[in-house]
Amino acid sequence: MPKPMAICIEDMDAESREDHYLRCVALPGRQPGLRLDGAGRVLWQSDDGVSCELWVSADERLILYRPEERAPVTLHRAGRSLDVPSGKPVVVIDQDQVDVGGRHLRVHVHGEAPAVAAPSPLPPRSRPVDRLARAAATAAMMGAVAAASGCSDIVIRDNPPEAPMEPTPTIDVRDFPPEAVEFTPTPTIEVRDDPPTVAVPETPVPATPAKELVQGEWAVAQAYDGAGERVWVTGTLTIAGGAYTFAPTREITGTPVPGALDFLFIHPQGEVVIEEAEEAVATCTFRADSTVVGEFLVEQAGDDTLRFRLPSGDGDLWRITKRLNAE
Repeated sequence: MPKPMAICIEDMDAESREDHYLRCVALPGRQPGLRLDGAGRVLWQSDDGVSCELWVSADERLILYRPEERAPVTLHRAGRSLDVPSGKPVVVIDQDQVDVGGRHLRVHVHGEAPAVAAPSPLPPRSRPVDRLARAAATAAMMGAVAAASGCSDIVIRDNPPEAPMEPTPTIDVRDFPPEAVEFTPTPTIEVRDDPPTVAVPETPVPATPAKELVQGEWAVAQAYDGAGERVWVTGTLTIAGGAYTFAPTREITGTPVPGALDFLFIHPQGEVVIEEAEEAVATCTFRADSTVVGEFLVEQAGDDTLRFRLPSGDGDLWRITKRLNAE
């Protein structure tokens, strides 16, 4: 997992040395951490006016990231410059310059940070006046750097020696950078030799009894011939306990086509015997005046529909159906 990175941000436009450097920590991943606003001011864990972000990638590189539709940001490196594209991470190295909102900022990369802290000013030190003082200052600075990952004391020099010219490094803009997870403390892992086991009994889902499924209202339709055309007469069959009643939806005219539902129009009420069946949901035997007037199988047609059918096969001129989820 990548670690927080200690950096210093140098304000190259600062008028006083007290405002010249800020000690900062860049956090792993795009969690709210070190940011710059549209005027180039340093933000810490804030979303107010964010122009760009500074964070650590999964391969432990310092990243400059400009979200969509934010203020322009320019990165300078050894004579090269790049208008930072939105939505693409750009790798930042030591001594890079970042221009935001007219402010010029130089980034000093110091390595892994021993702790996460909000940005704070770096008190400047005066320039050493002799060789002994320079040696003492150098030793003190190195000790402080080791203690605070390079963000303790920076000697501000009026005329620093120039470094020899080296090939200008390219600026790395990443289309698919490795992503870093948010920096959170790693929990300990408990290993047990003999963990307790808990038996989880399987709870069977009770099936609805056949007699209960058949109860309620059923939609009935029967073909009739009348006035030179065939029409459908509909009604409602209600099964309650061991009794049934049938009520047509309108007055019946015409001649019923011979079929299985004639008994409902002749005997609109009577008894019904419901029994479990192996090849279907149930069997229903209708009786009127102690005489069997109709025998049917009840089967499931789809996920939410029951229907009646004859033991010998279906008929095309009648139907009895019921929706399972109907109230």
